[in-house]
Amino acid sequence: MKKQLSGFLLVPLVISMLVPRCLAKDAAAEVLKRQERLTVSLELQFNKKSPHAIDRVISFLDWGANGYATGFVVGDGLIVTSYHVVSGELSAYKKVELGFSPDEQLDVKVRANGCAAKILNMDKDADLALLDVRCSPKQTETLAFQLSLNKDDKVLLIARPHGDSIVRKGTLMGLYSINGLEYWSAKLNARDGFSGSPVYNERAELVGVMSGYDPSRKLALISPGIRLQKLLEAYLPHPKASK
Repeated sequence: MKKQLSGFLLVPLVISMLVPRCLAKDAAAEVLKRQERLTVSLELQFNKKSPHAIDRVISFLDWGANGYATGFVVGDGLIVTSYHVVSGELSAYKKVELGFSPDEQLDVKVRANGCAAKILNMDKDADLALLDVRCSPKQTETLAFQLSLNKDDKVLLIARPHGDSIVRKGTLMGLYSINGLEYWSAKLNARDGFSGSPVYNERAELVGVMSGYDPSRKLALISPGIRLQKLLEAYLPHPKASK
């Protein structure tokens, strides 16, 4: 009889252990759904910085966007993306692909949700930019960051190039140095238009912002969340951070 009772007592104990985990997963899933809605497509229009006379005439014609990237809402009218997205500093290969000469200096106009974007702040070394876009959706929740990261942590990237919502799952692989600057790297599939995408952990905390891709090693490069936290200090309430 005692053995039967102990078996019955074990069932509620197991259930009580599982319920909090399920609730935590459901809460994280709900947060990620909200963040997916707050991820936006950025329309980019590249033009010559010093156009010739004929180019100035043509520039009056609005040919629309010739590039796309991703950004995400962090506050009322505030969108974060990668610095290189809004700087016009493209690689020679990209310039040629868009019909420019490899050494051409470019300007870029950025629009989100049909509204022009203005750069409020940037961190070139961390490849981050904060944009003012008056018609962006509102972010009413305080951002939560994961600042202490570990190899093999699971991550989730949300991208919206050209308006298409794309979710990618991956795994952190460790630090990645470029010209003395440290980024995080993650094993996940990426493509053009993913720059500026938010990267979250399984608790829906922001890990960082996708900055680039190393095709030889199939690694996405992520600007660390701690750099973004510093960039936002003057514009948002104190963000939450986990260790």
